[in-house]
Amino acid sequence: MRIIYSVLLLAFSMGFGHLTAQETAPAPDHAMPPQLSGTTQTPTAVLPDSSLATTSKPLVANYSDSSQSATAQPLPPVQVAQPTEPQKKGFLTRVIEYYDHSNVDRTFEKKIDWSIAPGPNYSSDIGFGIGFLIAGLYRLDRQDSLLAPSNLSIYGNITTEKFALLRFGGDNLFKRNRYRISYSGAVVYFPGAFYGVGYYDGQAGYAQKLMTTMYKARLSGSMMVWPRAYVGVSFSFDYTGAKTTASSATEQSFKYYETVVDKVLQESGGSINGAYEAYDKLSDQEKAVFNGYTYGDGHKIYQAWRDGYYDPALADPFTNYINSTGENPNALNTGIGLFFQYDTRDVLTNPYKGILAKLEAKAYPKWLGNSRHSFGKIQAQFDIYQKIWKGCILAYDLVGNFTLGQASWHMYSNLGGMERMRGYYEGRYRDRNCIMTQVELRQKLYRRHGVVGWFGLGNVWGRDKFELNHTLYSFGCGYRFEFKKRMNIRLDYGWGVHGNPHFFWDKKRCTAFLFTASEAF
Repeated sequence: MRIIYSVLLLAFSMGFGHLTAQETAPAPDHAMPPQLSGTTQTPTAVLPDSSLATTSKPLVANYSDSSQSATAQPLPPVQVAQPTEPQKKGFLTRVIEYYDHSNVDRTFEKKIDWSIAPGPNYSSDIGFGIGFLIAGLYRLDRQDSLLAPSNLSIYGNITTEKFALLRFGGDNLFKRNRYRISYSGAVVYFPGAFYGVGYYDGQAGYAQKLMTTMYKARLSGSMMVWPRAYVGVSFSFDYTGAKTTASSATEQSFKYYETVVDKVLQESGGSINGAYEAYDKLSDQEKAVFNGYTYGDGHKIYQAWRDGYYDPALADPFTNYINSTGENPNALNTGIGLFFQYDTRDVLTNPYKGILAKLEAKAYPKWLGNSRHSFGKIQAQFDIYQKIWKGCILAYDLVGNFTLGQASWHMYSNLGGMERMRGYYEGRYRDRNCIMTQVELRQKLYRRHGVVGWFGLGNVWGRDKFELNHTLYSFGCGYRFEFKKRMNIRLDYGWGVHGNPHFFWDKKRCTAFLFTASEAF
C-alpha cells in the first residue's frame, strides 16, 4: 500500500506541476496536497475518460478526506492583459527630457554628439536679438580613453538693429593630444558705428554709422614638442567692406536753421497766430530744417552745439580717418604666423584646472594680398584656473595685442566683445596696442546650473600715448548651463563706463547681454 500511495502521490505532484506550468495566474490554495495531520486524508486519482479528454478547460484534482472522493473541476478562464498604447509626450516634456540628458558623454558610442539651444541677447548698440547654438563633441579615436574630446560649435544671431552673425569654430585633437588643429570663421553683417582710433576718440562719443560686411577665417595646427608644450603655425583671412554716410548735422545747417527761425520770428509780429502764418509761408526746404532742429533728436544735437559740447567737424570719424590716412574702406588682409603654447588645462571648453601660456607672432606682407601696407602683430596670452572650494573655480586671464607697422583700420586691437571687456561695444576703443585682464569666479550651484561674476580692466594706446588713468573697467555676472559634457551655454550681462554725458545717444553706461557657448576664456 505504501508503494501504491507513493506512486499516486508522485503522479499527482507531476500532474500539478504540469498544470501550474501552463497557467499565468497564481495557483489556488489547493494546488498542493495538504499535510497528512489530524484527520486521515486519502488522495484519490481521477483518470481522464473519453468525455473529459475532449474538454477545453484544464482540470484540477479536488482532495477530500476519507469519506469523500476527489472530483475534477474546471479552472476559471485566464484574464490576459491587453496591451495599452503609449501616451504621447508633450512638446515641453520632450524638450525637458532632451536637455536633461544632453550632458551625458556619448562620444564613445556616437560619431558626433550634437546638441542645439536657442537664446536671447542684447547690446546697447545692436539691440535685442535671438540666437541659436549648435555644439558637438566627438573623438577621432574612440578606442583612446585618454584622448580629450574634440569640439565643434556653430552660432548664429539676428537682432532688431539688423545685425546678423554666423560663426563657427572647433578643435581637433589627435593621438593622445600630441597634435591639434583649430579653426574658426565668421560672416557678419554689421550696421554698427565707428568711433575713431585711440582712447580720446572712443571717450568723445562721436559715432558715424557704418554698414560693415566682414568675412573672417582662422586655421592653426600644432604639435607637442615636449609634455604639454606645443609649437604651431597659423593662417588668417580678414575682409571688411564698409559703407557710410556723412552726418547732416553740420555747422552750416545749424546756422541756416537759426536764419529760418529768425525769419519766422520777424514775420510773426510777436503773436502765436502770426508765427503759424509765417511758418506756412516757408519753402519746403526751410520747413524741413525748421522741423528737424526744433523737435526730437535734432533739437538735442543743436542744443549741444549751442552749449559748446558738439563739434560738427568731429561728427564723421570714419570719413575723417579715411581721408587723413588714404586707406581703402574695403580692406583685405591675410597673414601667416608662428606660435608657442604651453597648455596644462584639463578640458579646452571649460577648464577646472591648469595653465595656458601662448605667444604668437603674425606677419601680413603686402605680397600675400594685403590692401595697402605690410605689417605685423604680436599676441601674448596667459590664463590660469584654480579650484577654490567645492564647485568653485577661480579663473584669471591676461592678454596683450601689439601692432608693428601700419595696419588696416579694421586690424587694430579692440576692447569689448563676447570674451574680454564684456559690456563694451567692440571697436569703440581701438588702437595699435591694447592690454586686457580679468578675473572670474565660477560657482556651480546645482547639478548642471551655475553662475559667474567677473571684473576686468583694459587699456589702448599707440595713436595716443599710454596713460594709466586711461584704463577702463568692466564687470558683470552670468548664468551657466552645462548642455554638453564640460561645455556650457553662457548668458552674460556686462557693464562698462558711462559715455559722453552731453550726448543724448551716449550718456548711458555701456552694457551688453551675451549668449554663446563655452567660457569666455
